[in-house]
Amino acid sequence: MDSFCPYFGGYMANQARDAYGVCTINVLSNYMKNYFAKEKPDDWQHWMPESIPIDMAAWKERLPCEEIVAVHCESDSGLADAEQLALTAGVKYYNTPNEARRNKYLMNNAVAAAGIPVVKQKLCQTGNETLEFATELLARASEQDISAEKGYFDAGVLGQGMNIEKSEHKASCIVKPIRGVASENVHLCHDLESVKAACNEILSSTIFGDATQKHQVVLVQEFAVGTEYAVDIVSKNGEHKVAALWRYDKRPANGAPFCYYATELIDATKSEIGRAVCEYAKSCLSALDYKWGLTHNEIIVTSEGPRLVEVNCRQHNMDFAPITMACIGYNAFDMLLAAYLGGEPPETYPPGSEHLRLDWDNLPDLPSLRLFGAMVHLVNSASGKITSIQGQMLDEIYNMESRLELEIYPEFMEIGNEISKTTDIRSDAGWCQIVNEDPQALRRDYDRIVELMPQLFVAE
Repeated sequence: MDSFCPYFGGYMANQARDAYGVCTINVLSNYMKNYFAKEKPDDWQHWMPESIPIDMAAWKERLPCEEIVAVHCESDSGLADAEQLALTAGVKYYNTPNEARRNKYLMNNAVAAAGIPVVKQKLCQTGNETLEFATELLARASEQDISAEKGYFDAGVLGQGMNIEKSEHKASCIVKPIRGVASENVHLCHDLESVKAACNEILSSTIFGDATQKHQVVLVQEFAVGTEYAVDIVSKNGEHKVAALWRYDKRPANGAPFCYYATELIDATKSEIGRAVCEYAKSCLSALDYKWGLTHNEIIVTSEGPRLVEVNCRQHNMDFAPITMACIGYNAFDMLLAAYLGGEPPETYPPGSEHLRLDWDNLPDLPSLRLFGAMVHLVNSASGKITSIQGQMLDEIYNMESRLELEIYPEFMEIGNEISKTTDIRSDAGWCQIVNEDPQALRRDYDRIVELMPQLFVAE
């Protein structure tokens, strides 16, 4: 569902065909189809059934197969439709629909109900309610000890371990919508005036996944100070295996509180904190009754232990396959196909395809690294019409010892184009994947890229 990217759905479709002899059918969620056409085209394959379950039987009759194994959704906005489609189409492997996998307030409540520690939170419907709870959180945060000696500081290879500088620590709380993606409309508030402004901004915006409705409530949460991780997990009938463990380097930039600078791979077998994060993430998935599929989970390790940021029931939204193949030896998509399609007699698969498949039972629960690596997000500091592109600096990055892949987005590569400063991951100028067997060399190249970032583009 909602397959737009060649290195997400495109990769999976090719692998399913070549390694398992299985076809893939592309459909658009109800949310996405509104962006493409007002009327249903002749190509029925691109649309969900008009009505579920009324039109399901007729829809299934037109499929070129008798059995659907699973539904995988590439987009955040289509996740609810994907769950509903899988359930009513009678696919072989599916998750029972659960709104708590998308609503951040319900998500934390479900995890807390399973006895798993989470941040303090409250769903607020009025301005007074919002300010009252924010006052309580800010008072509590002002007494917090964020010293590195508390045991939750982890700098990784690239440094910048904590999500806030100790010297810049202020009492803070988070104000955000109950649904969102890529830190959109997530506000780090230090006082009641910023809380009030964040609340007004959220209530004037539309709900992610439903462009027809505005927010009626805001979610106010304790700000979890610590080291932020992402855990990519593949689940097979409730058995959760970690595909990759990442550590974020997020920093304030261009007036935004959380800009991605790097997403660094961590060896989950050698890091005590990393193992704890992975086990915490797995327990959250079990609490949300998630049994089949791929998830991208974000966790912050605080002085009191891991705390959930959110569970995302889709892939990690970056081109992770090349870097995980280089550093780990396999990737989450191949793991997912092994979970869904593996275990059949060898003669049922295409001849000569053995090397394309993973054996689920032989995959480790936690990944180890054979190389150090990271995705570097290119933060742009220029705004206006591009007057100059620093080609020598881009060449320097391209020729670095650690460079694996480099992509500059097209809008940043033509003089005269209008560009904006990076404030979230969707406004980056591009990315660079770096890999090296020498951690010091990786750190050297990373620091140099960060030094070059503000100068790559000149605009007026």
